[in-house]
Amino acid sequence: MGMGLLNNTTDATIVATMNLSRQQELYITNDLANYDTPGFKAQNLSFQNQLQNALRQGPAAVMQVTGSVVTTPGSVTNNGNSVSMTGQMARLAKSQLLYETAVQAYNQQVTEIKIVTEGKAQ
Repeated sequence: MGMGLLNNTTDATIVATMNLSRQQELYITNDLANYDTPGFKAQNLSFQNQLQNALRQGPAAVMQVTGSVVTTPGSVTNNGNSVSMTGQMARLAKSQLLYETAVQAYNQQVTEIKIVTEGKAQ
């Protein structure tokens, strides 16, 4: 395999984490938007276990991780809605931190590639 982005497990994991955490944020913001919708069931994108298992198999497996949508059963309100504002805000903060960490790791990888290819740092 050549020396390019996504040809190794580290790079693939960084990119997959950015993509999956961004998708997870979409589920969270949808839940928040439906906080008052009667009967609405919160959903979450679970991908951490799949990603961890794929790490053992290499970059191609990592890039195939799509996660699983998990619906929150039951209800936290009288109208049958299962969205917990506090829970969703905590999930959102965690997802945003994960995304930002992955972006920083990606930027570091790009900087290292530039140093190697151009012989200098920016």
